[in-house]
Amino acid sequence: MNWRSNRPLGWQLGLGFTLLAGICAIATGVYLYQVREHLGSNYTAVVADVIRPQLHTVLLRSALEEFREHPQDSELIERFDNLLWRIPQHIEGVQFGLSKTSFTAADYEASLHRLERVRDKLPGLRQALGETAAGAPPDDLIQQGFAIENEMAQAYSRLSHLLHAEAAKQRIVMERLAFGIALLILVILLLVGCLMLVLVRLHHQHKKVLRLSLMDELTGLGNRRYMFNFTELLFEQSQRSGHPLSMALLDLDHFKRVNDDFGHPAGDQVLTVVAGALLSEVRKADVVARLGGEEFCVLMPETDTESAREVIERIRQRVESLSPQEFGVPVAVTVSLGLATVTRDDASFDHLYFRADQALYQAKIKGRNRVAVDGPMVQAPATP
Repeated sequence: MNWRSNRPLGWQLGLGFTLLAGICAIATGVYLYQVREHLGSNYTAVVADVIRPQLHTVLLRSALEEFREHPQDSELIERFDNLLWRIPQHIEGVQFGLSKTSFTAADYEASLHRLERVRDKLPGLRQALGETAAGAPPDDLIQQGFAIENEMAQAYSRLSHLLHAEAAKQRIVMERLAFGIALLILVILLLVGCLMLVLVRLHHQHKKVLRLSLMDELTGLGNRRYMFNFTELLFEQSQRSGHPLSMALLDLDHFKRVNDDFGHPAGDQVLTVVAGALLSEVRKADVVARLGGEEFCVLMPETDTESAREVIERIRQRVESLSPQEFGVPVAVTVSLGLATVTRDDASFDHLYFRADQALYQAKIKGRNRVAVDGPMVQAPATP
């Protein structure tokens, strides 16, 4: 009797665990990537708002240096005026960008105060520019301009330092977040893995209990429950398809004498040897079971009466040929067999079983050690 392997369940759970681990890894990677991109985009936007205005300090210093040599240059005056118009616009952009970050007001308050002072001084610088354009010496313009440039440089330098420090903090946060999420997923996977192992163990235990509930412990054959798991299905298939199904009941002759004369251990040995002989003569498609005591059953699908009779006749002869040495006690064992094949008159498997049992009864009362067939078929003669 072959029992189905538990391996498919283990493979299915293993595959499921692998897929789950892969999905978790992909989801974690996507999440961390999106968080990094989000934080990075915010940081990049603020950095751009700070870096662009820092160029104004360079442009302002360069223009002031040119005013020393060309104070009446109209193109320089126009370019300087445009720069003075852009500076307050960019200061507002910096203020807005900082308000959207995770910084507290105290982090950038000093820098914003400097930029506000710069903005407040720009009208005076613009007035000095007008006077220079009208022919006044550029000394006042240059003095005010360098003072404003110094304020701007200090403010933007402080903000740049603040942003780089925040970027370092974000990297640390991201690393800790990645580690925490990875650890959490690892714990989840471990729990899922343990749960799957428990399920596999429970499944194995269930299969083991089921196997024991369907197996005759002494002979290793299926028991009555095992046989009846097949009977209804095979009977319905036979009735539906019209293909034959034969059933043989086998009973050891005078088995009680073996137990009485040699004890139950000797009787168990006889049953085990007979079961082995029975298995050696049946075919792979046949279902063999011990129904209890010294009674056995053989179900033979796709087998008509004549072919089934040949099979069980071989069984009878094989048991009869067993030697006392094989049994371990000085006994000669024979069996009686009753055979029945499904007919259209059989309303259920119980009726087929009843007919096989009646045939076995006929084999017993007609001398034992013989095959009796339910129906008009001629019975096999007993061996002298």
